[in-house]
Amino acid sequence: MIIENIKTDVSEEFLSIKESLQIYFKPGFDVSQTKQFLQTHVPKEVTYKSEILLDTLLNYLMKDARDKIETADIGLQNAFFDMDFRKRIHEWTKQLQNNLALEPNIVKYSTDPRLKQGLIASGITFLAGAGISTAVASGLVGSILSGIVTIILTTMVFKIAYNKASPKAREALRADIDQYLASSQEQVFVWLKTVANAFDNDFHAFCTANDFILGRDK
Repeated sequence: MIIENIKTDVSEEFLSIKESLQIYFKPGFDVSQTKQFLQTHVPKEVTYKSEILLDTLLNYLMKDARDKIETADIGLQNAFFDMDFRKRIHEWTKQLQNNLALEPNIVKYSTDPRLKQGLIASGITFLAGAGISTAVASGLVGSILSGIVTIILTTMVFKIAYNKASPKAREALRADIDQYLASSQEQVFVWLKTVANAFDNDFHAFCTANDFILGRDK
């Protein structure tokens, strides 16, 4: 039940991240600036939400543990609170091998459609310009001038094609962010299950050490 509850909480928190990012995807948004900002901003948001989810999970686990020892004598119950399982688990998650390490730790973007279209268009222009230059240019000066014209035309065509592909670049950016969030959501959920297992093992060890036999899980 606890795992199912936290799974729902994870889905809701990641949905809230996705909704909060919509402000950066207004019509005609600047692709380059948005990509640069979101590359590190999104992982930071995921890390922040994971800390909230950790506390939520610990709330579930602590309540469940208290319910399980409600029939125990007051001495064991006091010992349980003295153990401070919440603090113990927080310290456990801070250990290098147990902390949340998102992979990758920044958003990895797919090939920018603007760059692809710009290179294709400018490459065709350059080849065509170079062919014409070879055919009509005579002498060194003519070759140099034709080459300069070809370079200028190639640069202009690249820029035009690059800007024209901006709508596709915006779609690609959204898709990359969605993919990162989906991957991170799964990683956070798996990590939280690991935390739950660590808490469960620690709690069972405590009960065994205090000669308390746990009944059927609630």
